[in-house]
Formats: sequence, structure tokens, C-alpha cells
Amino acid sequence: MAIRINLYGTIVASEDSWIYEYFEMDHTTPRHINEQLAQANGDDVEIYVNSPGGDMWAGSEIYSSLREYAGNTIAKVISLAASAASVAICGAKRVLISPTAQIMVHRSSTGAWGNKNDLDQASQMVKSVDEGMVNAYEYKTGKTRDELFAWMDAETFMNAQQAVENGFADEVMFGQMEKVVAVATAAPLFSNEVLSKVKSKLLKENMFPSATVTPLTSGMNENPAGVTAKNDNEEEAKIMDIAELKEKHPDLFAQVTGDAQTAERTRVAAITSLAEKTPGSAELVKAAIANGETAGELAIKMIEASQTRIVNAGKDRALDAEESGVDTVASLEAKPTGAAKEEDAEAAVTSMIAMAQNMRPKNGGRR
Repeated sequence: MAIRINLYGTIVASEDSWIYEYFEMDHTTPRHINEQLAQANGDDVEIYVNSPGGDMWAGSEIYSSLREYAGNTIAKVISLAASAASVAICGAKRVLISPTAQIMVHRSSTGAWGNKNDLDQASQMVKSVDEGMVNAYEYKTGKTRDELFAWMDAETFMNAQQAVENGFADEVMFGQMEKVVAVATAAPLFSNEVLSKVKSKLLKENMFPSATVTPLTSGMNENPAGVTAKNDNEEEAKIMDIAELKEKHPDLFAQVTGDAQTAERTRVAAITSLAEKTPGSAELVKAAIANGETAGELAIKMIEASQTRIVNAGKDRALDAEESGVDTVASLEAKPTGAAKEEDAEAAVTSMIAMAQNMRPKNGGRR
């Protein structure tokens, strides 16, 4: 009995799997396929496929893994094999398709930003990727490259009959051909921008659990303006104040206020610790606590205050020296032995006494 492997949902790089798991979204990665092929250990496998495609590099890895697998491989397209998924199934030895299923091929795409050289490089890359896709299609279908590129240019959907006629599938499942009455549009792969935003939100949620994180909706572009629709019988939505929150949701109120109190204690403790290392900053610390400032903001103010004090102290010392007349005090020079001039010594002593009397009221200079 063949071992079943599911290739469901968007094909994504293995390192991005956790995002899709977090939102409980169907997805497939090369790691998923490779682990299951390893467990099959050469036994026959059947790969059930329902995928809109996704990351071409990941799809290429799955294609190569299926081509390399020692046992028999059968891909069964039960709904959709589009884009990268249409490449992946070409790695199986046989491809079966449900009468209601679809296979879709198109040109690869990417986003690019930069100067002429950057854009030229991006263009060259997608052209090369397209050539790689055609390599897989050509090997599977036997069609010419011109035919294959024409289908890709037109973004071609093939029903079961067309898929067999064009060589993308070997057989229709269940031995009958049913009329196809509807085709589902492939779900888009997360863009790099969306992935980046999701990762940022999840990291914030995990690293800072008390922070408020707006939940993502299933339709990310359905209501970008945040407008709330209401029926005629509905009352207009109003914002719940803190008293109503406490009354109607006491558990949530306790959690919110508890987080706020914890954050406030942490802020005050950081400010107090900084103040202990900086004497003379009592007024700044008191103002910082009252104004809700962080320890970082207080530290900047302390540095600025210290620089101001140094500048002012220099100016005060210069002014003290000028008012004291210290620059006018005559120096006592050494006199030859037996030739000291008493009049000069007396004049110097008189000048020093006058300077001391002039400085006494200042009590050590300005403050």
C-alpha cells in the first residue's frame, strides 16, 4: 500500500513555516516533503496536491526531491496545482488529476527596488527562473519551449482533459471525465511586506507580552480604513471607559492595571537607581517621576545639566579672580643675601592682606 503525502496550501520556504502554523494555515515546505520521503524509505508514495503555488525556490526543491526519490511516486491533483505547485508535481513519475481539478502555469514574478542595475538584475533573475520552470515542463510534457512559454504568458488554467492533452497529467482519476462547472481562484502567497509585518507583530507579542498588538483579520485589505458598518437597528459603537471595563470585565481590568503598575514600578526603580549614581540630581529625578519620563530621558537631562554646571563654574572662577585682584598682587622675589628691600616686602604683605579681606565675604566663591 502506497504512503500518502499531502502537498496542501501555499508552498513556502522551510524557515517561514512557523508563521503559517501560528495562523493555522495550510502550507507545504520542502522540509515537510523531505521528512516524509525519508520516512517512506523507498516505498511507493502518493502525493495529494491542492496548492495555489508560492515560493518558486521551495517548489523547485520539492520537484528535485521527488525526481531523486528511489521509490515510485504518483502525484494526484485533487483540486489545484498552480504556479510553483505545477512545477513540483512534474517531479513525480506519474501525475493523475481529478475530473474537477485544475493545473495552472504562468510567468514567475518578484518585487524589485533600486537603480537601473538592480532592476536589470531582477529582470534577469525572473527570466532565468522562467527558463528553469520550462525545463521541468518540457521534460514532463514533451512540448516545445515556445508552446510552454505561450501558455505561461497567458497564465493558462487547464482542466483535467486539457492537462492530459497537453502532457501535464498522465491520466484522469476515477476513469471518467466530468464537466467542470467552476474554477476557484488561487489564494495569494503572503508578500514579503506582509510577512515582515506579521513577523514584527509576532516578535512584539512574544518579547513584550504586555504591549497592545492589533490582531490580524482574515481579509487584510477588506477594510483598510477601519470603518465599522452597522445596520439601522444597531446602536453606534462607543469606546468603553475604564470604569465600564472594571465593571463588565474585572479580569481584564485587573490584568491591564496590573501590567501598568508593573511597568510603572520598573520605570521608577530605573530612575531611582540612576539618581543614586548621580549626586545633586534630586530636582531632576523628582520632575522625571512626575512627568512620566524614562530613565534614558532622565540620563540625557543629567548630562546636559552637568555640562551647564561645568561651564558656569568656569565663568564664576574667572569672575572671582577678576574681582579679587589676585592678578595685581606683587610677587616676592628673592633678594641677594644682606640686600633684602624691606619696603618691597611690606608692600607685598599689605597687598595680600587686602586680597584676603576682599575674598572673605564670598565664602569660597560663587555657587
